[in-house]
Amino acid sequence: MKMILIGMDGVKESTFKRGWTPYIDSLLKKGNTLKLHEDLISRGWAEIVLGKHACETEAVYEGPVCYGTHTWSDKYKLSDSPGLGEKIKPIWQVLNEMGFKVGVMNVPTTFPAPKVDGFLVSGGGGGGPIGQYIAKAQCWPQEIHETLASTGYIVDERLPSLLGEKQLFKPQDFFNQLQLMNQKRTESFIDLANQFKVDFGFVVYKSSTVTAETLLLPVLENPNTSVDKSEFVKASENFYHNLDGHVKKLVDSFPEAEVVLVSDHSMAVRNYSVNANVFLSEIGLQTPSSAKAGVFSLVKSFKHLIPLSIRKLLKKNPKIKSSYESMTTFDTKSSKAFSISFTQAQHGIFINDEKRFGGPVKVGEISKYIDQIIEEFNRHELSVLHNFHAYTLNDTELKTADQFPDVVLVLPDGYLTSSESKAFVSEYLPTMQKDVLLEAMKGKHHTIKAHEPLACNVNCGWLVETSDNKKDLRLVYDHIVKFFKQVNS
Repeated sequence: MKMILIGMDGVKESTFKRGWTPYIDSLLKKGNTLKLHEDLISRGWAEIVLGKHACETEAVYEGPVCYGTHTWSDKYKLSDSPGLGEKIKPIWQVLNEMGFKVGVMNVPTTFPAPKVDGFLVSGGGGGGPIGQYIAKAQCWPQEIHETLASTGYIVDERLPSLLGEKQLFKPQDFFNQLQLMNQKRTESFIDLANQFKVDFGFVVYKSSTVTAETLLLPVLENPNTSVDKSEFVKASENFYHNLDGHVKKLVDSFPEAEVVLVSDHSMAVRNYSVNANVFLSEIGLQTPSSAKAGVFSLVKSFKHLIPLSIRKLLKKNPKIKSSYESMTTFDTKSSKAFSISFTQAQHGIFINDEKRFGGPVKVGEISKYIDQIIEEFNRHELSVLHNFHAYTLNDTELKTADQFPDVVLVLPDGYLTSSESKAFVSEYLPTMQKDVLLEAMKGKHHTIKAHEPLACNVNCGWLVETSDNKKDLRLVYDHIVKFFKQVNS
């Protein structure tokens, strides 16, 4: 193998400075780290895989379905990107065309597994099954399905399955299951990479690390807590020590490979809520709808109580699915602009135009309202106080970016855009109870995505550098392509 990408969801460099992962820390110390910034609207894994931003690929964490409605969705898979395979080429396609074999495992949004020269095992989500057991459609070639199933490969374990179905409320039991998932992933990847003799490997530890960080950070950083830290922190430490061993095993298994450590974003403790709709109301561009706001809050509050299996059935009902996905807190007929949010990503503002949303704004008026919002947002006293900034894409990018906000809001780490908050900016002061996992089961997450992903080249320097126009994970894609072009030259 010539290069191996080791992905860990939701981590950053400081994640491995706690003394729990001495091997990973040693790699970071001798490696070269790119200082990147993710806007948290464009999906990080998709940027690594496709080399392009969401304004071209439509790979947003959440966004509008359009077609004259305000229906919202957080669903995305690679095949949703326009021009996939021609204008937009996944990294494995580019490398295959250059004559290199690839081995890819557990990269999100890759379901169903595309045909590659080598092997590819889809991650959970993106239309694919989220659960313990592997499906044939998640495997290319499909012949590897029998091997993965027989060895107990685990596709994806998340909070609904770990807590709602398996009832793993003891910290050590909870993290033991995540460790088992990582173990099966490491062993399976090494076996398949050797079997197919791949030149490029890409394996992602997704749900295990982002779940650990989501639960752990508030325990470590929030002083307003009655959590018994000793048991939970010890179980977390054991988890990271175990992960450290898996990374070492991967690196030792392919001693000739260039090693790159990456993540899609980092995580931060939530400190503030930001409701852009309140701001839009202040400047006269939105009319609130209190009735719909109540429905929105109700759906959000009780979603966690519905078992995953039942939730899947409910979403098959068109009326229930529509009411869930159309969570508007504003009058859709009179409002000139709006913001919708129901994930932990960062968000922006959309102009309520007639073409995309059936709103009152003519297409020719969009730029006028964009300019007004940016000017008033950037000079707002709370924006200045909290170091907020608003901007828009250039005209060319906007033409291909129906799913991307017309106005991007740049907020510091720890600020969550939320349609539920009653103020433009409000402090978030959670009181954590003793049982961290029980709180998680109730949907109380005090951690959100943050802007600083990990990108460390352990053995060599980067063949790319950051610029004002490109300082995100697209650079990882660019580096891979340049590296293999050098190999071929």
